[in-house]
Amino acid sequence: MAIKAVAFDIDGTLYPNRRMMFHSIPFLLTHFNLVKEFNEARKDLRKLEKISDFRTAQAEVLASRLNMTPREASELAERVFYRKWEKIFKRVRPFLGLQKAIEELKSKGLKLGVMSDFPVGNKLNYFSLDGHWDVTMSSEETGYLKPHVKPFEVLAERLGCRPQEVIYVGNSYKYDVQGASAAGMKTVYVQWQGKEVPEADLTIRNYRHFVRNIDFLLREE
Repeated sequence: MAIKAVAFDIDGTLYPNRRMMFHSIPFLLTHFNLVKEFNEARKDLRKLEKISDFRTAQAEVLASRLNMTPREASELAERVFYRKWEKIFKRVRPFLGLQKAIEELKSKGLKLGVMSDFPVGNKLNYFSLDGHWDVTMSSEETGYLKPHVKPFEVLAERLGCRPQEVIYVGNSYKYDVQGASAAGMKTVYVQWQGKEVPEADLTIRNYRHFVRNIDFLLREE
């Protein structure tokens, strides 16, 4: 089935993780315990099914870990993770070659999408990558986090494609490669060591010659 769209994760996929970690050191030191408990809460949420209101469920899980009310947990997460954390992205630069790759994909008539576990917010603007996308979304909007297949199915639907017509690019083997593969998408694994995994259709270290490298996927029928 011909590929009609290419979609990307954000964190660690559009930019090198090491750059984000460097700029995040003060934030992580200031909020060490909160970050730890928030990450554990998100792991718990990945195991749940049929979440009707994701932010409410997240607040309840986080509240139980921090011994506070769900309202307090919700306000804390909003202030620290959805507003303060996003500002760090102003100092992060995307992978070299990514802008060119996106422009080449667009010139081929392919639809482009972004799907992250966190809200996209202003990140694409900070990376000077806004204005290229047909779909930008967070998996939170679907009530599920990756690697659940639901976010990938909704992504394909919003792109106007079947999952089999989408290539998904991500840096997480468990959340991106396995999740997208389970939904029926082709996958590109961004791994700076170039270590291949069986589920990924292609593994890349960076975005040099990206369109040329995925040409065999674009030509598959």
